[in-house]
Amino acid sequence: MQRVSEEDPKYGDVVLWLDFYSQLLTPRTREVLELHYNEDMTLSEIAEHLGITRQGVHDKIRQGLNHLTSYETNLGLVRRFLDQKIQVAQAIAALDQGKVDLARETLVRLHELL
Repeated sequence: MQRVSEEDPKYGDVVLWLDFYSQLLTPRTREVLELHYNEDMTLSEIAEHLGITRQGVHDKIRQGLNHLTSYETNLGLVRRFLDQKIQVAQAIAALDQGKVDLARETLVRLHELL
């Protein structure tokens, strides 16, 4: 399994990955990641809340990040979602500028992805 470095992934990426892939994690790993990333709890706070060691929390976070990274690498759901959002924004911008043909082309491409 691909190992997550200390700098990666970005906080926003993890939050999105959790939205898409959290149900694929074990309940404990999911809980630890959601407390840390969604509830903004520190490792010490999570450890106290769950009755485990701070090191145990750290290990669950690393394990969970490795799984989330792997899911996104293999499935790419978040990347596709973000690409679709960009295409919708481009179509709206084209419509706002009166470029109906460009908006139509963009929407056709989006439709083909779906």
